[in-house]
Amino acid sequence: MITILSDDTSQNIGKRVYEGLCERDAEVEYISLDDVNMGPCFSCGGCTDKTYGKCIHRDDGDWIFGSLVRSNIMVWVTPVTWGSYSFKTKRVLDKCALIGDRHYYLKNRELVKKMADNIQGFYGIGIKDHCREEEKQAFENLVAENINIMSVAGNAYVLDNDASEKIIMKIVEEISR
Repeated sequence: MITILSDDTSQNIGKRVYEGLCERDAEVEYISLDDVNMGPCFSCGGCTDKTYGKCIHRDDGDWIFGSLVRSNIMVWVTPVTWGSYSFKTKRVLDKCALIGDRHYYLKNRELVKKMADNIQGFYGIGIKDHCREEEKQAFENLVAENINIMSVAGNAYVLDNDASEKIIMKIVEEISR
């Protein structure tokens, strides 16, 4: 299953990717962060020693986490903010540290972790009109680092708000392979 986590209210890029994947008969779940209530990760350690694998702070992260755990591929659509994910998207990512092995290990002198066995891919789609090259590079590096840490395949894209259908379909094609 492919799960699209989207924080792109006005652009609808996430919806367009979702529709493209549905046209290919892919099993897809679309999660909009518009009305999601998720608190920050407090780094309290409760998820590792009190409620193994579950955040002790109850919020919408509970059901989002369940959807992401069942995914084979995660696609995150977010505005590019200072070369990073949006505030809402970052909160979800912080809490996703629970997915897979809770321990990190060294691989090629970098900290990485093993994700749940079913998770095979992570794609980050950043949205920003007239994105400066430095900010685009920062976003692409961030997604590449997340892919490395998760030990999965994937890619990063930075699109303008009015990305063409041709560009969206190229992304859909790569995700659905």
